[in-house]
Amino acid sequence: MLTARTRHQVTTTVLLLGIWIAIAGQAVQDRWMRARFDDRGSESTEKAVLTAIALAAALGLGAAITAVVSKYQGQIR
Repeated sequence: MLTARTRHQVTTTVLLLGIWIAIAGQAVQDRWMRARFDDRGSESTEKAVLTAIALAAALGLGAAITAVVSKYQGQIR
């Protein structure tokens, strides 16, 4: 069973990750919309970089969630 402090830490972590995802997602979407208008060489490179950043952020988020679940798995049961 999770203690109140642990539950608070998990809740805070999840909220902060959610806020970060929302802000980062909007920023990436704005950049994507600006880059989408013209598909010449430099902008294609910009799209590739934005895609790589989004993929890295998604993988990092997955790793962070896995780490939190692994850390508290014994307490959840």
